[in-house]
Amino acid sequence: MQQAEKLSKLNFFLEDVKINDKNFHLRLGANFPIISDIYQKLYAYSPQKEQAFELLMQSLVKNFEERSAVQKKRDLSRVANPNWYSSEKIVGMMLYVDLFDTDFNGLKEKIPYLRDLGINTVHLMPFLDVPEFENDGGYAVRNYREVNPKFGTMKDFETLVKEFQKNDMNLIMDFVLNHCADQHQWADEARNGNPKYKDFFYFFPDRNLPNAYEQTMIEIFPDTSPGNFTYLPESDQWVMTLFYGYQWDLNYKNPMVLVEMIDTMLFWSNKGIDIFRFDAVAFMWKEIGKFNQNLPEVHLLLQLFKLCGQIVAPGVGYIAEAIVAPEEIIKYFGEGLAQGDECDIAYNANFMALSWEALATGNTDLLKKSMNAVPKKPRNTTWINYARCHDDIGLGFDDKLVTELGLDSLQHRLYILKHYCDGFNGSFALGERFMIEHETGNARISGSMAALCGFEKALKENNENEIQLAIKRINLQHAVILSLGGLPMIYSGDEVALLNNYDYLNDESKKYDNRWLHRSKMNWSLVENIKDAPSAQAQVYKKLKQLIEIRKQTPAFADTNDLEYIDYENTHLLVYKKTANKDVVYVIANFSGFDTFFERSLFANRNGNKLFDLLTESEVEIHEKNFISAYDVLWLRE
Repeated sequence: MQQAEKLSKLNFFLEDVKINDKNFHLRLGANFPIISDIYQKLYAYSPQKEQAFELLMQSLVKNFEERSAVQKKRDLSRVANPNWYSSEKIVGMMLYVDLFDTDFNGLKEKIPYLRDLGINTVHLMPFLDVPEFENDGGYAVRNYREVNPKFGTMKDFETLVKEFQKNDMNLIMDFVLNHCADQHQWADEARNGNPKYKDFFYFFPDRNLPNAYEQTMIEIFPDTSPGNFTYLPESDQWVMTLFYGYQWDLNYKNPMVLVEMIDTMLFWSNKGIDIFRFDAVAFMWKEIGKFNQNLPEVHLLLQLFKLCGQIVAPGVGYIAEAIVAPEEIIKYFGEGLAQGDECDIAYNANFMALSWEALATGNTDLLKKSMNAVPKKPRNTTWINYARCHDDIGLGFDDKLVTELGLDSLQHRLYILKHYCDGFNGSFALGERFMIEHETGNARISGSMAALCGFEKALKENNENEIQLAIKRINLQHAVILSLGGLPMIYSGDEVALLNNYDYLNDESKKYDNRWLHRSKMNWSLVENIKDAPSAQAQVYKKLKQLIEIRKQTPAFADTNDLEYIDYENTHLLVYKKTANKDVVYVIANFSGFDTFFERSLFANRNGNKLFDLLTESEVEIHEKNFISAYDVLWLRE
């Protein structure tokens, strides 16, 4: 569409808009031509393209009109500080509402606990309405506009949001974009033959096209949900279901699906969501004969979500949950002219997995080599840095880099699995394999941080020395994610070293999925009088609280694209430098169970022999050789 034609179309649209807000008009005017172009690329041949585009524009106006004055004021503040989510003062925690404290009201009562620890950004695991039995931990949404009644009412949720805002806390929502529950109204209508809603999904009368699709599709859960299509005997049809049979993939080739989902996102923006976590985004577009991840159309879809969101709610941020190779994840920030116009934040999944590899081997070579191979991300974008989350740990290392270190990639993965899951060579870990590839033995890893770091085993054996080593491993993981820059995300329960949850085996809806091993119910008795308690769990809590407090006072720990990995020959050590203006901090982490040394040469041509250790709040003199104990971390400020 020619520029003049786009402007004419925009002017025609604005004639009916009664909004006088100049900022809205400015943002709409700036984004409209880009939205038009992207939309045309995706839907040029759709018979519904004109109707859907008009509905999309109407949605933007309606949702802006419904946005509160308080939220609009917050938007303008964040527009003036576009990388607000990259601040050193932002620290997150991800949690399940019911596992943390029963419901929304219980969570509201625990805000003082979160604030005491230093948490000011909370990622609520899925809280929308889902079927009671099979719901994939909340990722099979039955109604995108209703909360799960077991957590409370919409009014309870709104009260929680107000309390968060009163305490200057941010709220992250899981937005499940790729699929919905087979009990969603759209699915019910489609199942009953309504052509409008059948086109919201991928339906097939026989196996011919599904077979063609599956030539290039990966299976996400080969053990528990093999294949990518589900047979519907009542209608003798097949429907696309990449994840589980009760999760039907949405068909974004239909622009009406796009409009529905963007309108839903804006609905929740107006409810007070600060950041959306776009779930399973890599799979949103499918083509026969093409790999079913990371297709170019996925990036165009995400640009439309972001650009529309910027018009209505420019203070909202977006996370890409795309657990893919580093050269692919970088693209989710946007490339070329769209750089920074896709997602603002992405998961640093590669670093997470490699940190566990380094802890298993006591060697940081693969971690350093892999991080140096990651392309530079765009300005004003950042990573979520995390050690554990609700999901498994995938060993998705770059085979080429593993081979360059003289290792066999499969055997190396199998060694790590033996370490974390089999107690190999006296390992400290108590993890379990998830989704085993029976041909190779390769798998992913489930288990809580406490179990994988040796805390659970040490407690069982009542071995005080091993308990202290396990605490040091937990502290190491937290110290690293808090100092890398970006948005550190603590997994709820890790702050008090919760152990594995074996009760899931007694639940018929969960026992087939051992990721519930690390989805434990919060034990509030552990935090009673925690400030004065001498327990091992209290040691973990107090250290994490100290680390968070120091992070917030250290400008260098913000993310300004300043992270510099230092190539140091000691294979036990990970060394990096963080800088913000004149604030310079060196982080030295010993991933091995041995005491070791680092040399003065690590600091290159720096003048002077003294640095300030932020963790001990003391000045340290740098000698030719300097001692660092097993699993220790140093934060050294110039």
